[in-house]
Amino acid sequence: MIRRRWTMPKGFEARLREGYRAMSGRVQHALQNVEKGSLHTLEDALLQARDMAMTLGELTREEADFIAQALKRDVEDVSLSMMQAEAGLQHWAETDLTVAEQAFIQRVLGAADPTTLEWLHLREAWEERMVNGIHAGHEAGAGAYECIACGEIIHLDRAATVPPCPQCGGGRYRSIRSAVM
Repeated sequence: MIRRRWTMPKGFEARLREGYRAMSGRVQHALQNVEKGSLHTLEDALLQARDMAMTLGELTREEADFIAQALKRDVEDVSLSMMQAEAGLQHWAETDLTVAEQAFIQRVLGAADPTTLEWLHLREAWEERMVNGIHAGHEAGAGAYECIACGEIIHLDRAATVPPCPQCGGGRYRSIRSAVM
């Protein structure tokens, strides 16, 4: 059986990147309403952003679902990184993030329900992510990722499609830190 390597259609990566940026802005906007009295969870915000991207014809349902999953994963990664970091939010606030990025994370943290059940959910998501890893060809947020096969570390300075490992060609990574930490 001959297997062909899948090649990305021209412009597909840029379309996903733009979709990721647009949907993350919409999630941020939806979470800002938390302060105005209307309670939105991250799930609600992701669903609204996904539906808007499809309604406007920016993305297909599959693309919007894919990006919503990537956004959820990235927000959970940031939350978990902050839980694990000793300096936490103080250290993060001292980094060179844009005002919009800082506001987005503040909204996410403000919307988070700090109950034991929610922390357990985040912990389970982290453990699952550590087992399954992040795969080449998927969208990921800024940060450092270690190739599970050879240990090579790649750095993404912004949301991008994860490339195959430049060292061994492997396709599975584990997140070792967020770009904001």
